Amino acid sequence: MTSTVAGTELGGAGAPVGERTVWLAFTPLDTVFVRDGRSFDAGADTAARPVWPGPSTIAGAVKAAFGGDEPLEVRGPVLAERRAAGWKPYFPVPSDLVAPFNGTQMLRLHPSELPVETDLGEDLQWLTASGEAGKGKPVTGWMPGRQLADYLAGRLPRGRADVAALRSAEPEPVAVETRVGLARTPERTVRPGLLYQAPHLRLREGWALLAQCVVGEDWDRKPVAVVALGGRGRRASVEVAEGVRWPDPPAAAPGREAFPGGRVAVYVATPGLWPQGWQLPLPADVGVRLVAASAGEPEPVATASPAPEAEKWKTSRMLRWAVPAGSVYLLRFPDAPSAARWALGTGDGERGVHGSAYGLERTDRLRTAGFGVLLTGVWT
Repeated sequence: MTSTVAGTELGGAGAPVGERTVWLAFTPLDTVFVRDGRSFDAGADTAARPVWPGPSTIAGAVKAAFGGDEPLEVRGPVLAERRAAGWKPYFPVPSDLVAPFNGTQMLRLHPSELPVETDLGEDLQWLTASGEAGKGKPVTGWMPGRQLADYLAGRLPRGRADVAALRSAEPEPVAVETRVGLARTPERTVRPGLLYQAPHLRLREGWALLAQCVVGEDWDRKPVAVVALGGRGRRASVEVAEGVRWPDPPAAAPGREAFPGGRVAVYVATPGLWPQGWQLPLPADVGVRLVAASAGEPEPVATASPAPEAEKWKTSRMLRWAVPAGSVYLLRFPDAPSAARWALGTGDGERGVHGSAYGLERTDRLRTAGFGVLLTGVWT
């Protein structure tokens, strides 16, 4: 199921001519344990630091699912709930939605002039909220894909929307379970007295992690039934997920352009690793500028060479800091047509950025692993 804007397939397709996409669902058979890449000495350190599975973790699971063969690109992970009608994807609530401390109303931050001088650039503006919401806190949780599409189209929040409208993923789909471990020697024998805590994540019944795989038209690999997911020997069942799609971008209507005034809101769907840190790379030839950004706390990401040799894997390991999923960037293009070309593509085969990994070369392993998937919307 796809939608077409300016001649470019979006949503469930998301691949150029000569390529197609396949979604896989990974359902953990036990808890999920993924460390954040920072050094940890079991026993000397009292607690490991787990993180939400990132693009590299899900890309490794995809490779294992296809018997070692790699798709052209993996985009994910996406949290999803199995429903009778199929998989229902969920996404982190956009970071520019806030609510007053003593209320339930939800507002969207808007750009305004910086109250102080900074070294971030003359054009960058402050994201603020009027009234009591300016003293509030971010709205957190998981937003279903259809509501995120409403947000991207500028329909959410409408007026003073209620925060309860976003609580569609309750009870919380992910629970934390703290396990106690005992440190061991390199020979795998016990080191007496050296205990540590290792929090694990457990997805509730019916929930899974999805990944969109971009493959060639002649791709005929079938996924295996079970693969490793994360560390500690944890495993997950694998199946093809039919009918899954990214939330749609705003569409043009009679008398109304898709991106009025050239304003584009960029939602970061998977953690972004970009050359300039938190700054979203912008095309240099269209006159676009960054107006404001709401980037959350940076996430530690460990990367390494996929080579099977253990020594090469060890020497290639690197700790990076990623822009977290849910972050929002506000861009202004010279006009609506140039904004639409960048976001949605054109009818002559040029791909837009909506629903694709962004900011790195097509062959960069960080991109092919799914870092920096963007969704585009509007802001006022």
